[in-house]
Amino acid sequence: MYRKAPGLGGSKAKQMRDDEMSTNQWNVYLDAIDAAFEQGMAAKEVVCSITTGFRVLPALRNAPGLNPYHASVADVGYGFDAVRGTIQRLSHGETIPLAKEMLVLDLDTLRISEKQLSPNFELVAEKATPETYYLIEQSRYLNGVIGEKIREATMSGKAMLGAEWDMILKRVQRIQAIPRL
Repeated sequence: MYRKAPGLGGSKAKQMRDDEMSTNQWNVYLDAIDAAFEQGMAAKEVVCSITTGFRVLPALRNAPGLNPYHASVADVGYGFDAVRGTIQRLSHGETIPLAKEMLVLDLDTLRISEKQLSPNFELVAEKATPETYYLIEQSRYLNGVIGEKIREATMSGKAMLGAEWDMILKRVQRIQAIPRL
């Protein structure tokens, strides 16, 4: 019992029996990615709340890096939503053209967004006062959790796609290079 693998259409779907993984195998990987992002999303929500709170603290309100840090946290949230939405659509049997490309693009874009968290956060942390140290340390810890969950999900994506991951990544990197408005 096989369904079309994401990115395959029409007559190519029959080839899946021979050279693609079963639906159950596919779903195990998608479930692992979704579970990692469920935990990462919880950490992101707390970080977002703390970051919003930074805006009311006089010591941090005008800290360099606060706006880019907040934007990076939001980017991570949008990325989590994008991947989890794609997984949900696939798990309900929807055939999505270029689904593999969507997953690779979104997972790798999350990797990039996660790398932007730390430098922007550390600019904010430089302005910390004794009253804000606890919030800074909680944010730093949760940023680590977010990064860990992104790496965990990416490893599952790479395991799911095998050598195909690198081929897809080369194609989608051109899209990643287009600046977002």
